[in-house]
Amino acid sequence: MAPHGKYTLANQDTVPTGIRDSMINILKNWDDNDSNNAYLRYFTPSAILNFGGLKVGRDAIRAARDSMIHPVNGPIIQCTHVLDEGFLNPAAPGKEGEIIVTGKVTYELKNGRKVVCPVASLGRFVKGVDEEWCQAEYYEVFMDTAELGKAIAEMIGQS
Repeated sequence: MAPHGKYTLANQDTVPTGIRDSMINILKNWDDNDSNNAYLRYFTPSAILNFGGLKVGRDAIRAARDSMIHPVNGPIIQCTHVLDEGFLNPAAPGKEGEIIVTGKVTYELKNGRKVVCPVASLGRFVKGVDEEWCQAEYYEVFMDTAELGKAIAEMIGQS
């Protein structure tokens, strides 16, 4: 097994490359404030993101990220995923299957405070609709954001 880390799964070699690489590229590009929204290319045009409510389509997914993470305006100025393991469900409804990736996300707030949240992300992938690689048609994030919400509320209260 490879050592897990920022964008490497502990069981990386056991997960099919197409679905694994697309999932990792979503996370890597989501974390990159300079990626010009490259993470969106790994979602189908009508993808559904379930993270703090349903977002349907790339424009809604972009708006959701932009409302949370902005390098100047915040409230979160940066996030960084560190991955643990990936678990594949090849019998899932998506033609390429589903993958659940576990790990931790470090959120850096506008006031400099960092909050670490454990996370599990589920992606249902299909062959690329408008790209050559697998794309997520459904993506759901499971995360306890209580500490993050409290830290943001405290930061806003400081203003």
